Amino acid sequence: MGTIHRGLFPETLPGRNTDGSLSDPLTVVLVDDQRIFRNVAKSMLEREGDCDVIGEAEDGTGAIKLVESCDPDVVVMDIQMAELGGLEATRKILATHPDTNIVLVSMGSDTEYPRLAMEIGARGFLAKRNLSSGSLRSLLGLGPQNSPAAMAA
Repeated sequence: MGTIHRGLFPETLPGRNTDGSLSDPLTVVLVDDQRIFRNVAKSMLEREGDCDVIGEAEDGTGAIKLVESCDPDVVVMDIQMAELGGLEATRKILATHPDTNIVLVSMGSDTEYPRLAMEIGARGFLAKRNLSSGSLRSLLGLGPQNSPAAMAA
């Protein structure tokens, strides 16, 4: 499993190639109350070989349990879910696991979502239509220029 330094991303980290990329796939937990989205997202993220979906949950409570058991590199979590939603689940996860990288997603592109994501400590926000392994890596500072990306809406 690749090691990601949580927070700032220095040029040399364990598990990185000489060009700054990760030598192992990014481990991902998908959290969404719609199975079809989880299936499509998993297929899309794993297609390029640089992401490995290691767990799925349909609500925030399941996300909390998966973070405890899997310690993923990144959690991709829907903001709006019937049971414990993404914003509250993010707060709870970060209270006990402050180094967890959480990227919030939503079908809508409410202009408040990126601001809310930053306020509660998430790594960022992506509209679901923009979710890709490249956008995740960019939000984590693992993109082509190896620098943290601006919030993508």
